[in-house]
Amino acid sequence: MIIELTILGVVVGTMSGFFGIGGGTVSVPVLLYLGFGIKEAIGISIMQMVVGSFMAAWIHKKNQTYTIAEVKYFGFGGLAGAAIGAVLVKILDAVFLEWLFLSIVAFTLGRLAFSNPTPMRDEVVNRPLYTAIGGGIGIFSGMLGVGGSILMTPILVSFMGFPLKKASAVGLFFVMFTSLSAFVTMVSLGLINLQAGAIMAVSSLVGIGLGIWLLHKTKVTHYKQILVVFYILIFAITAYKLLTH
Repeated sequence: MIIELTILGVVVGTMSGFFGIGGGTVSVPVLLYLGFGIKEAIGISIMQMVVGSFMAAWIHKKNQTYTIAEVKYFGFGGLAGAAIGAVLVKILDAVFLEWLFLSIVAFTLGRLAFSNPTPMRDEVVNRPLYTAIGGGIGIFSGMLGVGGSILMTPILVSFMGFPLKKASAVGLFFVMFTSLSAFVTMVSLGLINLQAGAIMAVSSLVGIGLGIWLLHKTKVTHYKQILVVFYILIFAITAYKLLTH
């Protein structure tokens, strides 16, 4: 299992840096296939996201993809929301969580497929709105073991006028807040396999830098196409798992 978790960590790290995701959209379905329960898979995924998102945020700040002053309010809302979501994991039924995860992927896929990677409107700057969006997405991220960027990216592109690549980077920055909040909450509830999470977290660092480098080298139109295909695959894998167990 150590080898499988290490390989998964590297793959998730690369995809995290490239797609601007926390990694839960990839790791949760795969961890289910490896035999972990949905709640344990969510906990492992969150631990990996804490480490990977901090590394990614540092790289993006260095590359000046965004300024922290303008995006930190998403994170403030996410801190509170993710803590609430993590508590709900303890309460809600596992099957419900699996179908909710699938629904979130379907929504994201639909928004991305019909969005324009080049902004058609001015970028919305509204700190209270940023905080509200972060709080709402944070609840979902804490419940589902996804960092929140799976929802953040299409919302920023479709409704807030953010360029696609910047939205992906902001989504991963947001993951830093939600994953940390959810991690602390879930550890206190005894819901995280710390050994498996540590293996994935450390190995994911190898792929983070590579993923971000690939992001900046890819044309935005090609990037959108790759992103849509990626979400179709995640949707198919998760749906198959839910319908066959």
